[in-house]
Amino acid sequence: MKTRSLIARYGEKVDPGILVGYEKAEEVLWVNTGDKKLIPVPIELPEPPDPHRIDNFGLPAKEQKFTPPVVPKKLRKLQKKFDTIDEIWDELDSHQDLYEEEIRFIKKQWYHRLKGYWFYNNGIPTYIDGWHYMYIAWWHIDIGLPKYRSRDRKFFLFARKIYTETKTFANLTEKGEAIPEKDGSYDMLDTLHRLFLGFNYPKYRREGATYKAELINFCVVTEKMAAWGGIQSMNETQARKCFLKHLVAPWKKLPFFFKPNYEGSTSPKSELSFSPPAKRLSSKGSLVSSEVGLESKVDFAPADEGAYDGDKLYFHHDDEVGKLSGGVDCYKRHNVVAQCLVMGSEIIGYTIKTSTVGEMERGGGKRFKKQCELSNYHIRNENGMTATGLATLFIPSRDGLEGFIDEYGNSVIDDPTPEQAKFIGRKIGAREYIKNRRRMLRQSGDSEGLNEYIRMYPESFAECFRTSSKDSGFNMQKLEEYIDNLQLDKSKTKRGNFEWRNNQKDTTVEFVERQDGKFIVALDLNMDEANRKWWSDDLQSWMPGNTSWGVAGGDPIKFKRTEGSRRSNGGGAVVRKGQIRDNDFSMKRRFACTYNFRPNDKYEYAEDMLKMCVYYGVQMNPEINVPLLWDYFEDRGYTGFLMFQFDRQKGEFKITPGANTNDKITQQIFSEYMNWIEHEADEEVILEVLEECHEIAGPEEMTHHDLFTAGGYALIGTNSLYDDIQKLNKETVDYSAFVKKRKYS
Repeated sequence: MKTRSLIARYGEKVDPGILVGYEKAEEVLWVNTGDKKLIPVPIELPEPPDPHRIDNFGLPAKEQKFTPPVVPKKLRKLQKKFDTIDEIWDELDSHQDLYEEEIRFIKKQWYHRLKGYWFYNNGIPTYIDGWHYMYIAWWHIDIGLPKYRSRDRKFFLFARKIYTETKTFANLTEKGEAIPEKDGSYDMLDTLHRLFLGFNYPKYRREGATYKAELINFCVVTEKMAAWGGIQSMNETQARKCFLKHLVAPWKKLPFFFKPNYEGSTSPKSELSFSPPAKRLSSKGSLVSSEVGLESKVDFAPADEGAYDGDKLYFHHDDEVGKLSGGVDCYKRHNVVAQCLVMGSEIIGYTIKTSTVGEMERGGGKRFKKQCELSNYHIRNENGMTATGLATLFIPSRDGLEGFIDEYGNSVIDDPTPEQAKFIGRKIGAREYIKNRRRMLRQSGDSEGLNEYIRMYPESFAECFRTSSKDSGFNMQKLEEYIDNLQLDKSKTKRGNFEWRNNQKDTTVEFVERQDGKFIVALDLNMDEANRKWWSDDLQSWMPGNTSWGVAGGDPIKFKRTEGSRRSNGGGAVVRKGQIRDNDFSMKRRFACTYNFRPNDKYEYAEDMLKMCVYYGVQMNPEINVPLLWDYFEDRGYTGFLMFQFDRQKGEFKITPGANTNDKITQQIFSEYMNWIEHEADEEVILEVLEECHEIAGPEEMTHHDLFTAGGYALIGTNSLYDDIQKLNKETVDYSAFVKKRKYS
């Protein structure tokens, strides 16, 4: 709300000068943003109350921050005076007039626990979930009460969304992929039933996720009758530690009004029970009897997959699931636990699976990765559920990294403001700090330490599951050096679309810059160089006029195939040819443009590829496992723009363009990339290509990297056709005659 309208409404109560800097409340919070492997998920926030009902209203914006509540003096005296919690409640009930303010305080705390909390934070009306409020107001961790952190806000709001989600997508593909509207939004249907069992949370090291999960465990179990919460971890010792340190220790420090009657000692060793008859210790330590209890409990179990088999759970914390060993499979364990969280078709329980990821070859990282990939929020079955019943949340380590939090709990990711720099004592943000740490490890040659640091502090979802050694065989040190340099300077590329001039097909293609464009372009051409094509009446086809300049590659969209939870994109690339003679790289190959996009219509992708080829005047070397580009180019009259590679053994052109992606072609693509990275990629300016090479673990992952595949076809195309012909001195080979023969045969 603008300052002027605030003054108009509350000017009599508040000095107008104080309201300077007040801003409008956020309406939607997005998570899983900025990651190539994830689709962003929106979290709709509630409407804010009237400004004067939001805590910190009336304070100057710079003085507004979260302040934890303090138990009133009278309530503290009651806790010391009486032996049991029941006696405290009896005293309050019997003398409500004497404790009116204290009772109001208790009601307010319970309201915020159940409904959430609004406060002004540096002028911004900020909503946090009730679990988050409990965490920073009352859940003492090893260093005391946690501070407010914007990263934790995302975690708790996402946790609540998944816990209460009843909506699914109205429009799905036959494989369950959500189909967006033209504006990018989704039409949703309310099933009136819970749709998620819980969520995966691959995280960075020591960010407090275990404490947060156990706080939710406590809240869920103590808000229901006869509810059972369970804990499992990488082994039983770790599960016991989680139970004692992250649940029991904070529970002991809760005020009496958040403590249900409990059974046994104030320091339970294996089970925290809220069941009558409650032989329990009072706040002073004496044993008393009580007849009132929730009949709920929380315990822990061994890491065995079937430890909770047959039990009914209202909450399950799966801790360190990416570090399981000894043959225990996190995915199989989840399938057992999933049955503990449902009754028939109704979901009654909730599970949170938190973990940094252990070494992929020895630990449980591969299985956890599979579980996360099968938990795509945007891929549902007919019942509105994902393949696992879970969703996945990832927040990069730069968001919330300790040492890079400003005075108001917000993450300092990029260059800090002068005020932030003074508060954190640094002139750089978390992103640059992490880069510097990685650069030092890389330059020192400590590849094992570098891989471990990246897994502990991942900047992307893929980095959570980084292997110690890459099967790709690529020179990772060179790749990371090139990537670091480009991340500091992204001004060498443009984003936009290739479009027919005046929307007239088969005329002239122009590159039009757009922030939301589908192409990334590094080499654009002037009007004399671009659109070199000519029409062959003899062949009844458009022919490319710039084949000596470069080659295009295409990896068509697999609309009828989904690998795990992944949505296939259409991949495209153009590579400018180099001049390489006897290992003298006088002019190195470079990517002219790339395309890594998923349009709603496969023919839109095909037309985009055709326009790309026309603009550069080059041939398309397509993958033809899905013959979309092959068919489309021929139907549109552009058969001459398809690359039919020359068969050296037979001395003739192949009868099909491009190639099928089989083991031979895959190895050829990897070999070509390896050579390019080693000798030529130092001049590459399209960051996304280098990142694809860096992320891919080996040939078996090519189906997950559409741009990598398309770029590979372009690279191998630069060493095909005319180059082969020239090397073999096949002066009598007539490509045009071949096209004509094939077309009319």
